[in-house]
Parts: sequence; C-alpha cells; structure tokens
Amino acid sequence: MSFPSACCNTPPVVANYTTKGEYGKLGDYDCYFAGKKGSKRGLFINYDVFGFHPNVLQLCDILGGLGFYVLLPDLLRGVPLTMADLGKPKVLEEFMRTAGSWDASKGAFVQGLEHLRNSGATSVGIIGFCWGGRHVVTALEKLDGFVGGAIVHPAMVNSDDFDKVRAPLMALPSKDEDKQMYKNGFEELKAKPFGAQCRLESFEDMTHGFCGARGDWSDPVVAKRANDAIQFLVSFFDGLMPK
Repeated sequence: MSFPSACCNTPPVVANYTTKGEYGKLGDYDCYFAGKKGSKRGLFINYDVFGFHPNVLQLCDILGGLGFYVLLPDLLRGVPLTMADLGKPKVLEEFMRTAGSWDASKGAFVQGLEHLRNSGATSVGIIGFCWGGRHVVTALEKLDGFVGGAIVHPAMVNSDDFDKVRAPLMALPSKDEDKQMYKNGFEELKAKPFGAQCRLESFEDMTHGFCGARGDWSDPVVAKRANDAIQFLVSFFDGLMPK
C-alpha cells in the first residue's frame, strides 16, 4: 500500500513565513493570488474573521505549489475582527448583519468564480475557515459552478444546512464544534447523488482555529495537525478536479 500523494508531496507549515504569492485586485477587492495562473484547477478561499493572516496566506501558497490557482479575496476590506471583538455579542451580531453577511460577500464569490474560469480553470472549488465555512455552505446551496467545498473548523453552520448543499462537501471540525451535528449531517449527505464524494474528518485533539489565524504553528503538534488538514483538503479536491 502506497502513501497518498497529498501526504508525500505537501510541504509542512512553518511558524515564520515569507509569502510567495502576489497581491492584486479583483474588481474593487484587494486579493492574494497563489499558484500558476492558467492551472485547470482553481480554488476560492474564504478566510476567517481575522483577515489576511500569515497562516492563511501560507496555506494558499502551499495549495498553489501543488498545482491549484488560488484566489483569496479580502472580503472584509481591510477591517477584520480582533480577539477583543469576539467577546462582544453585539459586535458579532452587527458583523453578521453587515460586513460578514452573505449579501456583502456574494459578489466576490461570483466574480472570483468568473476570474478563475477566465484564467484557465476548468473546475473550481471553495474552502472556508470559521465564519468562512458559513459562506461555503451557502455558496454550495445558492450558486452554480463550484465542484465542491471544504469547511475547516467551521462556525455558524446549522443542522439544516447539509440538506441544502448541491455539491460535494468536506468538513474538518475541531473538538470545539458540534460532533454529533456533523456526524448526522454527513449521514444525510450520503443519500445525495454526490454523497460518496463527501468526507468528514474530525480533529478531536485540536481547538477551533488551529488551521487558521489562531493556530500556533510554532507548536510542532499544532503545525503537524494543520499539515494533516491541508493534506485532507488536497486529497478531497484531487478527487473532484482532473489534473
């Protein structure tokens, strides 16, 4: 039995990182681009509420180095939340009504899909972290054109969301997410025509945010598990996107 290529070829995350991609514009959105433009495989990334964090940029570069053309738009337009904001319910409620709402981000998803296709991608997937995972399940319900989506330590995903998605879904919840809800949700997904392509991989040893802005990648245990998550993502999209 051989190791999966994602395991063998995915470079490890590091704590002190210098980006390899490029910054640019998509409409009026500032964006980070990684990988080779012209790749047949495109990925749209929705970061967590902390915006352009080095961990997320590094993840984009890793995926770009593995053959994907990656687009990370600054959906929060340079005004991410802070750790202090997370302890203020009214701030979070206002965020979800305004900058963090689907209505505020939908246009970027539509533009991003079009850009990736116009750049040569014949298949496009989406990945979301924390709040970004909420947008992924909404996009898989309301938009056509994405071959599948992955949600990493997702937030604000509800039990009735699983029945609404219309493309393969992967979830990588941490120990802080509702384990039973995801187990039940993926049982529902099995009944869909694409059910066999859906995957649930739980990280019961990791806290929420380990693969995003709150991940301390100077800790070798956290770094290893973040790399495990990236390998799962690569394997999932390898199965959906022809090279």
